[in-house]
Amino acid sequence: MTLALVFRAARPSPVAAPALSVTLTAPSIRHASLVSSLAAIHKGLARSERARPQGARTDKISDQGTTRMTYAERQKAREELAKQRPTFKIRKGKKDITEYPDKVKKKSRQARLVYQLKAGKLGAQLKELLSQDGGKASEPSAFERTGPRPDLKDRPRQVAASASRDRSLSNDRDVVAELSRTTGDSGRSSRSKGQPSTGRARKGRARRVSSLDAHIARHRPRETPPVGPRVAKPAKVREPLSIPYTTAASQFLYGKAVVQAALKSSRRKLYKLYIYGGANRQNPHEDNLMQNLAKRKGVPVTILGEDGLRLMDKMAQSRPHNGYVLEASPLPQPPLKTLGPLPEDYASNPRCLFELAHQSTEEALINGYPESIPSPSATHKPLVVVLDQILDPQNLGAILRTVSFLGATAVGITRHGSAPLGNVAVKASAGASETFNLFAIDSLPQFLNNSRANGWAVYAAVANGPTGTKQRRHVSLIDVEETDPLRREPCVLLVGNEGKGLDRLVVKKADYEVNIPNLSPSDTVDSLNVSVATGLLCSAFLRGMVRERERAETEGKGLALF
Repeated sequence: MTLALVFRAARPSPVAAPALSVTLTAPSIRHASLVSSLAAIHKGLARSERARPQGARTDKISDQGTTRMTYAERQKAREELAKQRPTFKIRKGKKDITEYPDKVKKKSRQARLVYQLKAGKLGAQLKELLSQDGGKASEPSAFERTGPRPDLKDRPRQVAASASRDRSLSNDRDVVAELSRTTGDSGRSSRSKGQPSTGRARKGRARRVSSLDAHIARHRPRETPPVGPRVAKPAKVREPLSIPYTTAASQFLYGKAVVQAALKSSRRKLYKLYIYGGANRQNPHEDNLMQNLAKRKGVPVTILGEDGLRLMDKMAQSRPHNGYVLEASPLPQPPLKTLGPLPEDYASNPRCLFELAHQSTEEALINGYPESIPSPSATHKPLVVVLDQILDPQNLGAILRTVSFLGATAVGITRHGSAPLGNVAVKASAGASETFNLFAIDSLPQFLNNSRANGWAVYAAVANGPTGTKQRRHVSLIDVEETDPLRREPCVLLVGNEGKGLDRLVVKKADYEVNIPNLSPSDTVDSLNVSVATGLLCSAFLRGMVRERERAETEGKGLALF
């Protein structure tokens, strides 16, 4: 007994699906589960057809057997399937936006006209009409739209050009009318013959005509601009995108006093000097002196006119530069580890010894390896001012200016939490930073411990009243002036932050506490600016040195009289 079964794919398809023929003999039928096994095979075949990446196989059955469909036949089958009404719905909110084949909206007459103009027979007719018309321009050229206003003597030429444009525009309207008659699209879509045209029809007709005009204007060759005098517009002065740096670490010093002090001291590496030489310059004599000074130091000088003023403003960060900008290397600021003991021959050669901390090769090229600095007086020991966490660069520059003027030996600035010694601080110091001895301190407690071991007395400036202990004694400004501590030993004056002052752990490292008392009956102002306070404290320490200098001058004058 033989049993023949034929299976087809369960998936519906616009073409005939391939059939699977299974022939079973009588001995192979063993039990009743054969039917369920065949059903499972049928489901597996249908699932494999659906899982194919390109979809189910599209084969066709003919008298010659099952053959593969060509690309054109498969495309035709897809189009026929697309014409069927979809069984699903696409909704946007509550609105059904499914595209049904029987409800597809026809394209508007304007869209059909544009399509025919670009890809249909209407485009060829347009090219033919344009060739017969002569290819005149329909719009004024770019020179006529943006060029300068002609003089009165060129008035007839302008009138002739405008007349030529009017004729070309009228020719374009004739081309549009000819195209409308050829295609049967006269713009009367919203009205029948004999009825008055509505506003909507007029707007649609005007819109079609304007689109055709734009298309004609894009494809027509432009006529040559009329020959006439053309006045060149002055070039717009723009700020340079970047500043010309000689090195990556270059700084720009600005201001007459700062630039002049940097040129005279030559502690920096000087690269280039910029001088403003515009028409409104009032002191050319000072410019000549500055230029001669730069030439003696071997510094190239660049004179900038009014066009280069923006460049100088950018170098000076929009701050007043007085017409002088100097490009130079950073200011030397060696890292200070400790202050050394005074040498035995201090009376004959007053100087201050110190020990430097580790510095990189790049820092050593700028700072060098100094071992001592000169002291201003042989009768009095040196005074070193240490600034801890001064945040405002204006205050930092003002302190440098004040301390240098009063005659201190050097200033040490802590690296952590302090304002950088940049252009703003240098400008505020009025050139004092270029000639004054400056140091950087990495670890302030270690520096104080080592300096005290070498015989230096540490005074900490505090804002509150007397809080002295057994380890450190409180002194006033009057005590400092009367005792004259610089005659006995070298001193370190600690000045702290503008707001909180010195840290408590730093104050513990000091030998004395000193403050400025408030002599005002009112509590409206309870403190002083840090630069003013530093000036008063330095004046109290250096008052004895000033008195000694005045006494020596008086004795010298008295001996000269005899």
